[in-house]
Parts: sequence; C-alpha cells; structure tokens
Amino acid sequence: MGLYNISYKDKERDELIDAEVGSQHSLISKIRLGGIGSRRMIIENMSVNMSHLKSRVADLQYGSIELRPLGIIVHVNIGLDVFAWTIPFYRLSIYNGDFFTIHGNGDYLQFNKEKSWLENNVFIKKMLRLKLNFSQSQAIS
Repeated sequence: MGLYNISYKDKERDELIDAEVGSQHSLISKIRLGGIGSRRMIIENMSVNMSHLKSRVADLQYGSIELRPLGIIVHVNIGLDVFAWTIPFYRLSIYNGDFFTIHGNGDYLQFNKEKSWLENNVFIKKMLRLKLNFSQSQAIS
C-alpha cells in the first residue's frame, strides 16, 4: 500500500502501482463493469499520516476512487498535484456512518455524504461487490 504523486508520468511508479492493485482494466472490462471511477467527493478529514495531503488553502478538497482488479486507488487533488493512495482489497475497510470512510493499513480518508453519497451509491456498491468477490476467490485458493 502506497501513496504516490502521479502528477507526472513515471514508468517505475506505474509498475509499483500495478503490482499493488493490478493494472488498469481493459476497455471491455470497463464497459462490463459499467465504469471504474467514482464521481469526485468532498474530503472532510484524514488520518495524521496523511495530513501532508491537506490543502493549504481554505477551499474544499476533493478525491475520487478508481477500481483496479486487486484493489482501489484513491485520487486526491492538492492544487496542481494529484496523489494516488493504493489500497489492495485485502487491506480495504469501508465504514458508513456520519461520513463515508475508507481505511487502509491504519490510515483513512473521510468523505462528506451530503451530495456525493447519492451520486456514488451505485459505484460504492460495485466496489463492495468486487471486494467481496476478491475475498471469496482468495478463500478458495
């Protein structure tokens, strides 16, 4: 599980990301899944280890989620930079309370549920289904 600045192309970094959460879905797979990305969501809070990702400006900060075969990538925008937090399915925990919270390896991001929850409800169910399918396939192996 890692945190990467993906603002610029870097082949070695892309290989590390692919090793953690799998390579990008093919076009056919994207169509079959009905899309692999969430709409952007407002970040409300984050763990201390991720506090360097907090925007220095008072504006809203956004993040989105990308599905990969072995996990997810949470994209966080900070000004002109984009960071990717990779979380393999076996380390992913999702909580639905006052906020929609994603946990991975001791870190977390909390998303506002006001508008984004309704817009991303189908995507979140798809993510949970893929995590379950992954867990079941690992239990059989």
